[in-house]
Amino acid sequence: MDGIIWNSFLGRENVILNFISLFPVNFEDQAYVYARLMAAELVNVNEFQELARQALPKMYYDYFRGGAEDQHTLKENVEAFHRIIIQPRILVDVRRIDMSTTILGYNTSAPITIAPTGRHKLALPEGEVATARAAAACETIMALSFMSTCTVEEVACSCNSIRFFQLYVFHFLLSSHSFNFFIDPIFSSSTALMVHRAEKNGFKAIILTADTPRLGRREADIKNK
Repeated sequence: MDGIIWNSFLGRENVILNFISLFPVNFEDQAYVYARLMAAELVNVNEFQELARQALPKMYYDYFRGGAEDQHTLKENVEAFHRIIIQPRILVDVRRIDMSTTILGYNTSAPITIAPTGRHKLALPEGEVATARAAAACETIMALSFMSTCTVEEVACSCNSIRFFQLYVFHFLLSSHSFNFFIDPIFSSSTALMVHRAEKNGFKAIILTADTPRLGRREADIKNK
């Protein structure tokens, strides 16, 4: 989504119209978001969050925005990010700035990747396919969430980019109706199946998520049911 908006510098009005048409909201809400976007340049990432709050249904926005229980971990994550200091380099040539680097040996335009976040189709119909295309356009790496609303095959064939896959370890088989994964009898666990499918579809690395032995109690989601 960020990639779509940043491309607004190339035909800003048409891109904004196409962008807001993706949201599952009525015409009046789309018109309001369009007016806000055209009224002023967005200069801070936090402003995207505010526009998302205005454009998305409350249930969807609360899912993207919120955390579990009293959200202590969410708040600490934000504070931890604020404590990161960028060390400046003094008296160096800045006529040509190159932010490109490598991550696990793969080239990227900047030391920035798209972290695994789930259920992108709640925000726009193309879901994680659109996110993958934006990552490819920015020449950076996308990590596909285990909770993706697009299959690994759909994301893999959508564009040519470097992709990682987020993995949870489970001790039971997932049904064919869960998370878009089909259970092949040759595999003894859903974990092996997911690793096999990610590898088969060109995903370059596994991001192992080990801090969720059980799902958190997301209070906003409970209230929105």
